[in-house]
Amino acid sequence: MTVRTRAARVVGLMMAAACVALSHAPTAAAAPETPALDGANDWACKPAPARPEPVVLVHGSGTDIGRSFPLLAPAIRAEGHCVFAANLGAAPGVVDAVSGQTGSSSTGVGPIGAALLGRVVYGVADIDRMAGELAEVVRAVRETTGARRVALVGHSTGGTVIRQYLRARGAEAVSQVVTLGTPYRGSTWAGLRGSYPDLAALGLGDAQIAAQVFGTPGQQQVAGSPLLNRLNTGGETVPGLRYTAIASRADQVITPQDTALLAAPGPADRNVWLQDGCPADAADHSGMLEDPRATAAVLSALAGDRRTLPC
Repeated sequence: MTVRTRAARVVGLMMAAACVALSHAPTAAAAPETPALDGANDWACKPAPARPEPVVLVHGSGTDIGRSFPLLAPAIRAEGHCVFAANLGAAPGVVDAVSGQTGSSSTGVGPIGAALLGRVVYGVADIDRMAGELAEVVRAVRETTGARRVALVGHSTGGTVIRQYLRARGAEAVSQVVTLGTPYRGSTWAGLRGSYPDLAALGLGDAQIAAQVFGTPGQQQVAGSPLLNRLNTGGETVPGLRYTAIASRADQVITPQDTALLAAPGPADRNVWLQDGCPADAADHSGMLEDPRATAAVLSALAGDRRTLPC
């Protein structure tokens, strides 16, 4: 297939996707979905005295809770936490039929053409809108469980949604934040060119590819974006909360990889390189959600201990 043919195909897909989006766009007022998930969304769960704060999991762009947390949710629940998660940022999307990607939190599912398959894609809405949806989830969890505060765990864009929620809606309901592969200072998106060769062949820049793959969050998480500049004014963290930032040197989505770590962690905060103490750990961006070492790092952060991480 020639570059010209590919270009025509991409344009056609984008136009079709735009038409579907206009006719099926969900309303911002729609309540976030909390579908069944092993280890999570048991609304009868009551926090134990040893684990008084429920854990809310926040997925990334182009994915959902079922694909993001099938291993992490049960692992957190097994340690005695009540666990909750919702599908945020619904939009009709297009599985990337251009480059043949199936879509995941590593390559994303972009607004360039999966509505063609009639499938809703999550995590591709405006980050502030998703932060508002997260606020509704936190409110429901606190009201149902009686907990005063929750712990928030976010993967990729999910961490940025958490940050926007804290800045825009306050931190009184939150005790700590754990992020995996979240670009605190933005991503250059340099690794997407290899995953989307057709888009790269069109001459799109890295940020433009990210916008096609991840939708609005792709634009909002480019290094130096207005949203990140606002979030980082006065520091990357919110005073009074404990942060744990987990990053992988094998991450090819969030680049440079150290943008997923805090620039100036406080005394109670932690930066965790998965490869420190385990050089062979090959977990990439989405692989962090399946990596025993990353899971142990999340569990250690939630428990506030210093357990040895498996390698």
